[in-house]
Amino acid sequence: MSKDTEAMNTPAMRQYSEFKSQYPNSILFFRMGDFYEMFNEDAIIASKVLDIALTKRQNQIPMCGIPYHARDNYLSRLINSGHTVVICEQIKNDDPNTKLLSREVVRVISPGTIVEENLVKGFENNYLCLFFAENDRIHLIFADASTSELIPYSFYKNEKEKIQTQLKKFPPKEFLLFKEQALKWANLEILEFFPITILDSNLISIPKEGTLGEIKEVLKTFLERNFKEKNFILNENLEFSDGKFLEMDSNTVESLDLVENQSSGTKEKTLFSVLNFCVTAGGKRLLQKKILFPLLSEAKILNVQEKIELLSNNVKTRMNITEILAETSDLERLLSRFRAKRALPRDFKTVLDCIELAKKLQILLKDLSYLFDLSISELDILKEYLEFRLSTETLPPILGGDGQFLKNGFSEELDKAREAKSKGKDWIIELEEKEKIRSGFGTLKIKYNKVVGFYIELSRKEAANAPKHFLKKQTLVTTERFTLKELEDIERLILSADDTIQRIELLEFEKMREEVLSHFQVLTKLATNFSELDYHISLARCKDEYNWILPKIGKNNELILTDSRHPVVEKYLKLGDVFVKNSIQLDGNTNSIAILTGPNMAGKSTFMRQIALNQILFQMGSYVAAKEARFSIVDKLFTRIGAGDNLTAGESTFFVEMKEASYILNNRTEQSLILFDELGRGTSTYDGLSLAWGIIEYLSSLTIDSKRTKTIFATHYHELTELEKENGVFNLFMDTLEKEGEVTFLRKVKQGKAKKSFGIYVAKLAGIPKEIIDRAGEILSSLENNKKEIIAKRKKEETLFSIIEPSSPNLKKITDLLDRIDPNEISPKRAHELIYELKSFTAKQ
Repeated sequence: MSKDTEAMNTPAMRQYSEFKSQYPNSILFFRMGDFYEMFNEDAIIASKVLDIALTKRQNQIPMCGIPYHARDNYLSRLINSGHTVVICEQIKNDDPNTKLLSREVVRVISPGTIVEENLVKGFENNYLCLFFAENDRIHLIFADASTSELIPYSFYKNEKEKIQTQLKKFPPKEFLLFKEQALKWANLEILEFFPITILDSNLISIPKEGTLGEIKEVLKTFLERNFKEKNFILNENLEFSDGKFLEMDSNTVESLDLVENQSSGTKEKTLFSVLNFCVTAGGKRLLQKKILFPLLSEAKILNVQEKIELLSNNVKTRMNITEILAETSDLERLLSRFRAKRALPRDFKTVLDCIELAKKLQILLKDLSYLFDLSISELDILKEYLEFRLSTETLPPILGGDGQFLKNGFSEELDKAREAKSKGKDWIIELEEKEKIRSGFGTLKIKYNKVVGFYIELSRKEAANAPKHFLKKQTLVTTERFTLKELEDIERLILSADDTIQRIELLEFEKMREEVLSHFQVLTKLATNFSELDYHISLARCKDEYNWILPKIGKNNELILTDSRHPVVEKYLKLGDVFVKNSIQLDGNTNSIAILTGPNMAGKSTFMRQIALNQILFQMGSYVAAKEARFSIVDKLFTRIGAGDNLTAGESTFFVEMKEASYILNNRTEQSLILFDELGRGTSTYDGLSLAWGIIEYLSSLTIDSKRTKTIFATHYHELTELEKENGVFNLFMDTLEKEGEVTFLRKVKQGKAKKSFGIYVAKLAGIPKEIIDRAGEILSSLENNKKEIIAKRKKEETLFSIIEPSSPNLKKITDLLDRIDPNEISPKRAHELIYELKSFTAKQ
């Protein structure tokens, strides 16, 4: 037997190996006394991630450990590194004859199954995603165990863009799939971007039929295995189903910086950061979802507008409501901890506080005519139940066993046990004094040790005269030990106090947890109401803070903005800067396609983005950044803004651009809004111009019940402005002021077309060397004068075509002459004659 094998062949290590075999791909926290120990490969990985010492057990087995009380700090670092951790705890032995402690796995924590308060950071959702494909369908089931939310989606396997969009909106911390499916769908790009957990088909059965119900059962089984809890229930959320909300693909979400800034990777300078006045975690989560899923229902849009108006007109009451909301806890996550058996004693006090705050809010909101629909009577039943049990003398402890959470008087047995624990020492002293007087032994002492317990020790001489009520307990060489019936009663109470307290508190804790869960629906409704109220107040704050106006709902596929602003750019302007307001009028008929020209840096992209963002604000039910606004409800919003490649897939910038354009053109409807920016610039000028021209003609020729898709097409191809007289096409341009070689970008949108692009001027501003700028000016002048070729920069040499002006009538004679010549058949004599003939044309120039 090798030394390594021998080291692993101890009772404790055999026990470790048994648990490790059940979770081979996870890091096992194996409780040994006051530490969690890790061994072998787990120890090597953990020591590097956690930056802790790697030692050896019996000088053979790699080992590292962490103190059990500091577990959460180390757990978070492992989880954030993408690892799954298995918690294996010691439990009390029922067999007194064995020295080996029993152990059991109490929790499996993976990146997508975190509910523990100390591990879930911030307000963000923590999504887990189950991938399952069958036949021509791909199912994605998103779940957030920390909020008990489940969101199912089904796609056809060729709908890759829709799949990527949902993964962008619900970015999972963990991606689940079976090994068999991973091999089959290895070429699916989406699998490359998320931490993957391979499901063991021996432990969790692969769905046979592939129905949505079976696939949800897989997810449920995975969660039950991780939480060691049967019947782990999630709330299915169908609000975000296809067809219920404004569709925005992943490119649109990214390019508009809706919830994450592309440049910084943070929420700074996003639409979310502008709208976020929320004071609750649930409100922030809801705000993020509302931005990503704007409404399609006119009635729902009007309902939100009405609530904003109610809250906006009563600023003082709104401030009082906000103060109350700020005191509420994340009830959504709290309820998930109750379901996952991860609730803490203090969480009951949190539930009580939320009920009290809800009653205060209902009174304030009633005066505003704001509907805050709750079953107060049911909440009062739960409140009464908890108040009857929960201690009000002190704050409930954070952890079980760290202090009193059941009130005095609730249980007589519990009260006696607590008294024994707190006053037991005084009882012993009182009994000692009493027996000194009663027995006449002035030096009598009541002592204690772990083997004998409490006892009175007398010398042999004193023992001979011991009172009759002294009961002999132990005889030693020189002394005798006695006990008393009263001492035995006190001893029984003192020694059993901890066990009694723990037994009663655990039993009542579980009863109270079940009682809270029996009111789960009404508490979930309360959490939703808190979040929605916080969200509506946030939008009301935006209306007042940014001077936004109430948009009207149009009926004729129209989009009319007067003096509109970009809500994000305007907020983050430097002190003293003023945002230049602009107007636009689009419809599905005579003004359906705007060709927007103008120089770089003049504000074309900003103008298009502000139109898109205001459309989103409108369909959220929000007020918008404009002087006046009228919108029709849009079913899909598409943007093709910015350039990028996909090198890992071998896709060039231009190919990516064309793929995005193809998706837009094939999925648009007459109710959509399209924003194209510089389409066609990734290829040659004539290729790009031709494609752009064809796309505009295509969009202008499409009519469905006399409606075209509203489109803004920003471009540097000035030739496209010639399409203005086509169906629904009109020209807009970004105005500039040119004076003495200097250009001022006015950032004002006007009717008509730009005179030029000022690209060379922008290059000059960027610091391109003057020699290059001057040469670029020469080349541009040559091109603009329609010369046949650009002259390379070299020593000046006259050639036939360089000395003949393009307007000369001789130029056509020369070209006609050359066209008649076949170089393969011409004789040397004839060639010589032609040279003189051509020379004569140049002489006449």
